[in-house]
Amino acid sequence: MAPTLVIAGYYGFGNWGDEAALAVLTEHLRRAIPHARLIVLSHDPAQTVRLHSTDAVNRWNLLEIRRALARASGFILGPGSLLQDATSTRSLLYYLGLLRWAQRYDLPTYLIGQGIGPLRSGRSERWVAKRLQRARLVLVRDRASFRWAKAHNINVLLGEDLALLGEASAVGERGEGRNATLGLSLRPGLSQENLRVLRRALCTLIEKNFKLVFLPFHADQDLPVLNELALPASVVEAHSPHELLRAMRSVDVVLGMRLHSLVFALVCAVPFCALSYDPKIESFLRRVEELCECPLSWWSASGALHEHELISQILELYAQRDELRERLRRAQTPLQTAARDSLEKAMRTMASELSVF
Repeated sequence: MAPTLVIAGYYGFGNWGDEAALAVLTEHLRRAIPHARLIVLSHDPAQTVRLHSTDAVNRWNLLEIRRALARASGFILGPGSLLQDATSTRSLLYYLGLLRWAQRYDLPTYLIGQGIGPLRSGRSERWVAKRLQRARLVLVRDRASFRWAKAHNINVLLGEDLALLGEASAVGERGEGRNATLGLSLRPGLSQENLRVLRRALCTLIEKNFKLVFLPFHADQDLPVLNELALPASVVEAHSPHELLRAMRSVDVVLGMRLHSLVFALVCAVPFCALSYDPKIESFLRRVEELCECPLSWWSASGALHEHELISQILELYAQRDELRERLRRAQTPLQTAARDSLEKAMRTMASELSVF
């Protein structure tokens, strides 16, 4: 009998970075376990079915979730920063509750493409460690998560962000003979003063004939930030991760605040700088720096931004864009190889364990 796998994560909310990673996961599951039935817990089941061609269950309907788990062969906590209490303890408890539920059904549990933390309380750390120690396999996307898992005696495998394996066919082409284009990926979290500084910097770039393209990775949250800036910008209306990846390829430089805006920029070899609001951003930037052998610029989103620094860095990225694209391509290959190799190793483990179903 073909196995049934239930997959949970932050899906169906229009967060295109997490949806891109989920697309990679489902593709690899179908290769490794060809006849498996995949059921995704989703905020918007219809959207999930459209995007991923899986079955889907409403993530808020506990009765439906219970039925899915009762019939399942395994449970996967899919890609994303799910096990953290910086956003809210309620979110952490939701995912830990699903893990506990699946483990009470004696289902093999797997965590794939995880970023663990921040965990701000000792209680949260103990809860997460207890659940992960009972998992069959934990594949993490960054070294900090790997070190944390090792320190807590968890069976862990180090990989990279699954969105690095986004389909190359989704990549479009840059136009020639046009104005410089700055791609913006912003999210809530900037102070009013930093928004004013950013607005002045962007106004100056517009005066220097830069065109602004807003890349909403989570439109419901990100578009209000653009509205606060009140600047002329083209807004990409993406209906899938592939459409956003294609739009990313058409810009010259990116100023990104969301992790997956930087991942997409790397996949498309678009020079970028960042506003960091979370340790996962700096972890990714340092990893890319190591591999491309060139410094990357980023600023703390909670610190004081400086108008002239922003302007000069973006102008420098644009002036050196051809050289920087080549350097970013040097980082692409080892990161994508590491992401692919670790994911395929995880898939082999799962296929072997689930072959009895």
